[in-house]
Amino acid sequence: EEHRAELSSEEVILFLDGTHPQHNTRCSHAWIKKGETRPILSNSGRQRINIHGAYNPMNQDIIVSDDARIDAESTIAFFKKIEAFYPTQSAIYVYMDNARYYKNKRVTEYVDNSRIQVLFLPTYSPNLNLIERVWKLMHKEVINNRYYETFTQFKEAILGFFDDCSGNREAIASAVGIKMQLFSSA
Repeated sequence: EEHRAELSSEEVILFLDGTHPQHNTRCSHAWIKKGETRPILSNSGRQRINIHGAYNPMNQDIIVSDDARIDAESTIAFFKKIEAFYPTQSAIYVYMDNARYYKNKRVTEYVDNSRIQVLFLPTYSPNLNLIERVWKLMHKEVINNRYYETFTQFKEAILGFFDDCSGNREAIASAVGIKMQLFSSA
């Protein structure tokens, strides 16, 4: 909150992370009459989509990149995409976890010469990364209790969700919010 209050109009805060949804049915809930059975369709495949994502809590911008893998090279490419998305911002503050590929030497060198300023979240604190709530919403709306016959259908549904987000900012703001759950140390 303090950082947000100090921002100028030429600065932006983003929360960044990767996710790897797997092409298979993910059951979350179902109403089934007692004594009846309900088959759950699933796939035997292990294909997954690798997504880099960034979320702006101030205006609900969601930037995603579908990558073959999430590593140092794809992270640099994603940073370039973020900078292109915000061409007039003088500083782009990116809060993210401590994944090894984010601390890679090439990534660090890129950040040193860019408008992106990386701020690492404490270890094991997904409650502080707002993009995690976007992933949860994506799972709820697209993956949970849904069967996709082909990987192409699965991938299109996920990427379509993010395309639709730009026209549904109020729902995103309501589902994700900006308040964080903080824990006191024991």
